[in-house]
Amino acid sequence: MKRFIIPIQFIMIILSFAFSGYAEEPKEKIKNSVGMEFVLIQPGKFMMGSPEDEPGRYTGENPHTINLTKPFYMQTTEVTQRQWASLMKKNPSSHKGSGENCPVEQVSWNDVQEFIQKLNQKEGTDKYRLPTEAEWEYACRAGSTSAFPNGSITTLQCGRDDNLDAIAWYCGNSQNRIQPVAGKEPNAWGLYDMLGNVQEWCQDWFGTYPDDEVVNPKGPKKGSYRVMRGGVWYSPARDARCASRFGSPPHYRFQYIGFRLCMTP
Repeated sequence: MKRFIIPIQFIMIILSFAFSGYAEEPKEKIKNSVGMEFVLIQPGKFMMGSPEDEPGRYTGENPHTINLTKPFYMQTTEVTQRQWASLMKKNPSSHKGSGENCPVEQVSWNDVQEFIQKLNQKEGTDKYRLPTEAEWEYACRAGSTSAFPNGSITTLQCGRDDNLDAIAWYCGNSQNRIQPVAGKEPNAWGLYDMLGNVQEWCQDWFGTYPDDEVVNPKGPKKGSYRVMRGGVWYSPARDARCASRFGSPPHYRFQYIGFRLCMTP
């Protein structure tokens, strides 16, 4: 009987094919121990800021190309009072009476860093963080280029805007009060309340936009104000556009500022 000797190179090729399917891919959606849900956002390029002819635009929104080269998870809703209290053992919100499924507010940027530290410790990881300003707008737009992720803006103040009304709480539909999360339609990537209810802290210092394309920007190295994004339940429609941006000192707490988290895969 003849014996056949199989070259080692051939064996390695066979093994590589056999185990190639075992490389763990990031899940599309995940839920953590505090009940926070996240959706995977794939990398890509987009135009950050607003065109000069967009109604309601502010100065400082000059459009520039952003290239995000890495995927990330974005929380599907703003962090709720229940989620905050389950980890921090207290609820600092001004609107406790509106329900624990409303966004937590009266939390400073510094407070949020403490929350992130405790959440990372609880889950034995270092992956939780605030989104960068570029990641926030990229996720908010969900592939769109218009004032809102579902279309253009038709009113600048508190009149009825059908596009905004479908996805956000603002002065035209909120009855002047904070609302439970996920009460409106999500954007195309499954994210709720990106443009209303409470403004959201981002990781970056507030600064002037660059003119050229930027890869994975993290904002200025220093500053006096941290970026806040999204509208508020009492905001006019122009403040709820994808490109609207604001800033606040990192130690300030207000009844209209909350946050949502990102997570590195």
